[in-house]
Amino acid sequence: MNVLVYGFGLMGKKVAHAVRQHEKMNLVGVVSPIFDEDVQEGMYSSLSECHQKVDAVIDFSHPNNLDDLLKFGIKNHCALIIATTGYNQQQLLRIEEASSQIPIFQSYNTSFGISMLTKIVKEVAKEFYENGYDIEIIEKHHNQKIDAPSGTAKLLYDVIEEDIQEVKPVYDRSEVHHKREKQEIGIQSVRAGTIFGEHTVLFAGHDEVIELNHMALSKEVFVQGALSACLAMQDKDNGLYTLKNLY
Repeated sequence: MNVLVYGFGLMGKKVAHAVRQHEKMNLVGVVSPIFDEDVQEGMYSSLSECHQKVDAVIDFSHPNNLDDLLKFGIKNHCALIIATTGYNQQQLLRIEEASSQIPIFQSYNTSFGISMLTKIVKEVAKEFYENGYDIEIIEKHHNQKIDAPSGTAKLLYDVIEEDIQEVKPVYDRSEVHHKREKQEIGIQSVRAGTIFGEHTVLFAGHDEVIELNHMALSKEVFVQGALSACLAMQDKDNGLYTLKNLY
């Protein structure tokens, strides 16, 4: 499988190294406007410079690169594994539109463990809710993370909302001067230290609490998750895939 890596920051470097070591993958090269170290397979300042056969692009770059990425994917009819964060609603719609022509995996979190957590949450959330349990989502990340809540926290909420349409998210209770309503799902963000990423879905009932928790201990889980997603996309038809429907 010929793989092109887009982006050469911390994650891009880790992904390029992992692809290079993978027995089922061949690293075609890396696309980045700046290189602080050499890449023996190929160094491209833009996607238009790469003319090799590419089966998939793993993207850990920047939202501003989306249009070029989609054009390249459609032109070369290759799969796109989009792990870049920070897209606005219009950009997400463009990704969805492009997925009618090529297979695209888009997720703010590539961890396989998170994909399993979403499956568990989908399986149990409605039953907990219907039996009087309150549901809360707590996410924790390092103090350098800019956005809040995390894309993964939003994903977990979306999974719950799909089965319980009446729920609504509550992000800040400081201006809320009434008791918690049943349909509310609180989404809380913690920014501290060097936490890689921790997500908890809490079900609180009468005199008992159940927590489903995922903790990333290093960025390596996201690297391996991106490679797993890449391999899983090999036989996929055109369409938009996420952690909810890829595996």
